[in-house]
Amino acid sequence: MDKWLSHPTALKILSIVIGILLWAVVHFDPSSTPNTVTSTTETKSVDMLRIQTEGLDESAYALKMLEPSVGKLMVRGSRSALAFAEDDDYSISVNLAGKGPGSYTIPLTVGKLPRGIELLNVSPSTVEVIIDRLDSGSFEAGVVTQGTPAEGYELGAPVIRPGGAVQVTLPAQDLARVGSVKVFVNVDGETETVRDKKAHMIVFDKSGNEIQGAVIEPATLDVEVPVTMPGKAVPLQVGTKGSLPSGLSLEAIDTDVSEVTVYGERSMLDGVNLLAADVDLSQIRATGDVELELLPPEGMKAVEPSKVKVRVTLASSDVKTLQVPVRLENAGDGLDAALEAPAGSAVSISVRGTPDELSGLTAGDIRAVADLQDLKEGTHEVRLQLTLPNYVSAVGEAPTVTVRLAASEPAMGRPEGGSATPSPTPSPDRGPSETDSSGGSGPAPGSGGSDNDAAAGDGGAAADSGEERR
Repeated sequence: MDKWLSHPTALKILSIVIGILLWAVVHFDPSSTPNTVTSTTETKSVDMLRIQTEGLDESAYALKMLEPSVGKLMVRGSRSALAFAEDDDYSISVNLAGKGPGSYTIPLTVGKLPRGIELLNVSPSTVEVIIDRLDSGSFEAGVVTQGTPAEGYELGAPVIRPGGAVQVTLPAQDLARVGSVKVFVNVDGETETVRDKKAHMIVFDKSGNEIQGAVIEPATLDVEVPVTMPGKAVPLQVGTKGSLPSGLSLEAIDTDVSEVTVYGERSMLDGVNLLAADVDLSQIRATGDVELELLPPEGMKAVEPSKVKVRVTLASSDVKTLQVPVRLENAGDGLDAALEAPAGSAVSISVRGTPDELSGLTAGDIRAVADLQDLKEGTHEVRLQLTLPNYVSAVGEAPTVTVRLAASEPAMGRPEGGSATPSPTPSPDRGPSETDSSGGSGPAPGSGGSDNDAAAGDGGAAADSGEERR
């Protein structure tokens, strides 16, 4: 007996018998008859299963309605089989093969059930189906921008490449409701052109509601929305600053650019009418091209082009001295102005330029103004303000003159044998006929003093001749 119990096969048989006895004890129901045990079969409700469609020719038809869209299965099986089965193991479908446009009531089909599980019922047993014919139409896509660009920047006209025409495919009833096809581009805070090479489109009905399920060809578009700073085209004015080395004069400044574009806020552009830029003559040593950097005016953001090429032509320089009439301007109300020094009405002005420029230069080509703005009664030293022709420069600083301001006297008739009252009005510009190339002469001897800003002698006797000025 002991040998039999120690044998491996005997031990296995004994283990099985003990297991069967334990199972019987667990499932024994005292309230039942001795010959009955509890059943292990259970039922389960599988809810909210999506009803799938099959067999529909989706190239020609569209499913407009499937009601209801979910169903429920009641199944039965062993406890272990039900426990191991997932909801995804169950399926419900409706077969639409051969169906064209119209309304149908079609029974549901239950897919293959998991092993060990049987179907008790399906609810509902049928579904209502509406099928519509697919149709296509051509529409022009439009661009809608969202947000606003950075302050001071503006949006240009959107561009769609290669074009905005798209083909929309929908059920015939839905296609008739299409109002627009739009692509949305976000430009909020942008300072540069925004480009979306794969912009998606949305189809809207005529009331502005999105239509779902549309097939659009092409599916995406290449959209570009320009974001730019407002600009204004203005003339370019090239001037000079600094001085050339001794012995050289500026003969000409030329550039192929006559107009540039200034960028800035729209409200400030109206006040910009030209762009001035200066060539620094102190850096020029010979005739040649100079790259001139253009800076935007105050308050502006940019200028385009930002650099221009300027041709600077130099020549040997000469110096010429002219006797230029002094103009007294802007004397205060109730004041008479008279030039006290230098004697006469003109000053010597030395200018430098090329021989060609100086050969035809006269005193009438130069303005020498003593600005008396805000000066009160008395004697004042005033530095002249010189206006010279292009490519002609003054040698040294502009000279100063002494001007006397006196209160105006009431107008009186000339007493017999008396002198004329000097006129406080500045003299008019002298024309070329009144000056020669070296400075010009004054009024003829014996003439009145009305043509001389500062002359005030008896009968004009104080007027200097041209020879005396030289």
